[in-house]
Amino acid sequence: MGLLNRFISRLRSDGLFLTLHLTLGYLTGVNLINFYNALRFREHRIITSCDLSILLPRSTQLPHPIGIVIGHDAKVGANVRIQQHVTLGRPVPEELAGYPTVQDDVVIGTGATILGDITIGEGATIGANSVVLDDVAPGSTVAGTPATEI
Repeated sequence: MGLLNRFISRLRSDGLFLTLHLTLGYLTGVNLINFYNALRFREHRIITSCDLSILLPRSTQLPHPIGIVIGHDAKVGANVRIQQHVTLGRPVPEELAGYPTVQDDVVIGTGATILGDITIGEGATIGANSVVLDDVAPGSTVAGTPATEI
């Protein structure tokens, strides 16, 4: 009975599509959103090499779609370029921890990690291997661990 109660609770909080997606993923190991993104971008490596929990805008650029992880509440704007091994997630596994919002025309360098309920401003650039924990102003460039404006 506990499993059914958990399913109903998730259905109420996350909606039908996400609940079915997570349940099927748990039972079969298939990530339906990855499969759909792979069809949209005509890139088979997304299915096996990425964990994308959101539908990306069609204008998103994934030049090397390997090792990209995007949490289910992250938001990605139009014309965003995401390089390989990028993570958009929450800093701790608690349910209340937020996910990042990436606005339009942002470039995210290889290996960047963007964590928490933060906003990456329009036209910003995130340097390779940066760890971004704070908001990034529109049009600015940040790099480093932790990321600072340069």
